[in-house]
Amino acid sequence: IPEGRQIRRAFRNIRRTIPEISSVLILFLLVIFLFSMMFYKLFKDKGMTKVEGTPYFQNFFDSYWDLYVLVTTANSPDIMMPAYDQYAFYSIFFIVFEVVCVYIFMSIFLAVVYNNYRKNLKTEVKDAIQRKRELI
Repeated sequence: IPEGRQIRRAFRNIRRTIPEISSVLILFLLVIFLFSMMFYKLFKDKGMTKVEGTPYFQNFFDSYWDLYVLVTTANSPDIMMPAYDQYAFYSIFFIVFEVVCVYIFMSIFLAVVYNNYRKNLKTEVKDAIQRKRELI
């Protein structure tokens, strides 16, 4: 199956790319960690609840998970609305978080992944051409 060879090549390139992007991924997770610490300290004793009724930023791990999911923009207004309902200026913290994480770090992360994958794919193709030339 000719597609099997291409799939194996793609998985090999992904495997080679992961160690090269780990520094950017760790930096991204560290930024979420710092923001979640800030949000936890800011909102833990305000007595707010989420849309579904659970406590708002109850512990550090919940705040980390909520902010991690917020980066994917899957629950974008749901996380911000309880704070916005209490004081409108709390939305500034969420806007800064989304600008830093979604627009800056995700762009950097995507660029690093793309460049490293392209570099590894180029190396793989050069090696394949070199092997073909050696066989001829």
